[in-house]
Amino acid sequence: MKISLDTIKIQINQLEKIPQPKNISEETKLRKAANDFEAIFIQQMYKTMRKTSLESNFIQKSEGEKYFRSMLDEHYAQLTAKSGSLGLGEMIYNQLISNKSKK
Repeated sequence: MKISLDTIKIQINQLEKIPQPKNISEETKLRKAANDFEAIFIQQMYKTMRKTSLESNFIQKSEGEKYFRSMLDEHYAQLTAKSGSLGLGEMIYNQLISNKSKK
């Protein structure tokens, strides 16, 4: 499934319209963004690993099973990012904080 640039722009515009909670510090927002990025990165790793696995086509997978597997991988990625075991989110956060303090 290919996503066009126009579709992405529309989704970004819709996200900008969502009211943001007040009284959240910049550091908290940066930490959340770094952890979200780590979760997306991990999810892409899972997706790539699934494509390279040696599965037989003897029993065909239904669309529902593929969709469930994708949702499960997304959940695993979020849990892994939240645990901080990979450490990518923390590194991104530290880099963003150091760049912010330089300004």
